[in-house]
Amino acid sequence: MGIASSIQIPPEKPEQEKPDDFSDWPYPMTANAELLMKNLYGLFPPRAGESSTDEAAEARYMEFMRGGCCKDAFNALMDCEGPRSSKCKQTALMLFNCMYSHPDYYQPVNAVWETSFEKLEKDLEVFRAKKQRDESFEKANLFKCSKRF
Repeated sequence: MGIASSIQIPPEKPEQEKPDDFSDWPYPMTANAELLMKNLYGLFPPRAGESSTDEAAEARYMEFMRGGCCKDAFNALMDCEGPRSSKCKQTALMLFNCMYSHPDYYQPVNAVWETSFEKLEKDLEVFRAKKQRDESFEKANLFKCSKRF
């Protein structure tokens, strides 16, 4: 009873949530996200007398998105707390479905998203292959080292 009763089991750690800033994303995802935003904002050039800052481009993009049939879904996504929550994922899916059902208005934005997803898919494939190769190399080196002893 003495040894068993002195063992302390650590309390269960609550599942940690992912940070909202996406800092834990692999490089291909962050690079593609930046490129996506640059391309989306590029669809909405500055008007006469307007600045060409990212904030102005974002405002023009928001105005465009709120001007179409999918404004309710877009506003719901903008109001979402924690982009990784299941509710926010469902809202994003609802927005994309709506945008694809109204291609006459959203076609330019859909084209940018499609191009971005295709590039991301390829980049992540390369990233995963490199990671797998690195892990295999690491295991092979560990195996060689353990044979020496």
